[in-house]
Amino acid sequence: MEEEQRTALAAWIAEQAGAQSCRLLEARTLSGGAIQENWLIRVELLDGEGARQESFVLRADAPSGVSVSHGRAEEFALLKAAQAVGVRVPEPLWLSSAEGPLRRAFYLMSKAEGVGLGAKVVRDDALGGDRHALAEQLGRQLARIHSIQPPRNDLSFLGTAPQDPAAAFVEEYQRHLDDLGQPRPALEWVLRWLKRNAPPLPKTVTLLHNDFRTGNYMVDEAGLTAILDWEFAGWGDPEADIGWFCAACWRFSRPDLEAGGIAPREDFYRGYEAESGRRIDSARVAYWEVAAHLRWGVIALQQGQRHWSGAEQSLELALTGRIAAELELAALKMTAPTAAETDQKSAGFSAPPDRPDGAELLAEARRVLREEILPLLQGQARYKAAMVANAVGIAARELATVARPDQETEAQALARAIRRGEHDGDAEVHAALLKDACARTGLANPAALAAGDRQD
Repeated sequence: MEEEQRTALAAWIAEQAGAQSCRLLEARTLSGGAIQENWLIRVELLDGEGARQESFVLRADAPSGVSVSHGRAEEFALLKAAQAVGVRVPEPLWLSSAEGPLRRAFYLMSKAEGVGLGAKVVRDDALGGDRHALAEQLGRQLARIHSIQPPRNDLSFLGTAPQDPAAAFVEEYQRHLDDLGQPRPALEWVLRWLKRNAPPLPKTVTLLHNDFRTGNYMVDEAGLTAILDWEFAGWGDPEADIGWFCAACWRFSRPDLEAGGIAPREDFYRGYEAESGRRIDSARVAYWEVAAHLRWGVIALQQGQRHWSGAEQSLELALTGRIAAELELAALKMTAPTAAETDQKSAGFSAPPDRPDGAELLAEARRVLREEILPLLQGQARYKAAMVANAVGIAARELATVARPDQETEAQALARAIRRGEHDGDAEVHAALLKDACARTGLANPAALAAGDRQD
């Protein structure tokens, strides 16, 4: 944060807090928040009662975003609505428009204590207190979110609630796939399955958090401290949130614990049903777990596109884009044709390289090494890192000169045929997609392959 912005921000906080003056003691970025920026803001406020120190979290628009996320003003309104029904959220304090001190929209909220990193929460049993109780409490929190129903004037930016959330989901994600501009036959297969297997209309449409999962709540040693990241919230089928929380892709290193990698599913369900007063429809949840893998796959591709489009140069975003392959693999397994056993060895389809491709990843890795890591090193470590950067540069240039077969047309034709319904229940096509997804997952993340998936 530039000095001019720090000065303007301090003056703005003083005005919002009704203080005589504000001195900015610390302003640093926080980990997490792949789609928005989070900053720790520590200040000293002076008023009639003397000086006191306060800590806030500033949440600001990132240089680029994804098309399905809300702006900061909308997220601020969602926090207020959630707080009003007893959801444990950081207190939303003050909102600034793009004309404010940072020249981009942001808001300040109270700082929640604890740990939010999903992988750490799952691994460290010292966090979250009793895990069965934590899952039950999270179920109760989600039920409170779902107590918010349309219409709501304060949430008018969410638009009209869909009568058929499943159909609206399929239509929306078809648009997102089209906007990406790259054929993804495996995702088209899953979308087509979702269209053909849509559940009956829900009895009630509610507010969905739409990213309620391990990694988007904070815990300390005692238990839950806050529900975070409301940028995807919208109206929909309440079972969609439950499916997202329980989806295998959000269990991290504990796939056996179906409630977000922290507890059995029954604990989470028990809390939700007790708070909401209604039974969870397990069949609907299973449908939305498939949708969760597709949705996360599309979001991962959108994140990768932020890098390869040139909007925001980032190795993290580039690598996020490559997660899509393992999500496609998981969703394909969940939507396999039931009429016949698929035979991966007979498959012949091969998709074009994922984006960012190998050359692009090498180029970004070299940039990070040269521009961000090398300046921090000294002596022999600096020399060796420089050699690595040179080697990566050579590899990137050689890879870029290798002629690759033109697979784009074939993939585009297959994707369109799947969307038209020409391969519904086709075990041979499913086997081809499954084999291709295994191959691409093996490139992006070999550890994500089960023993039976490996081609070696």
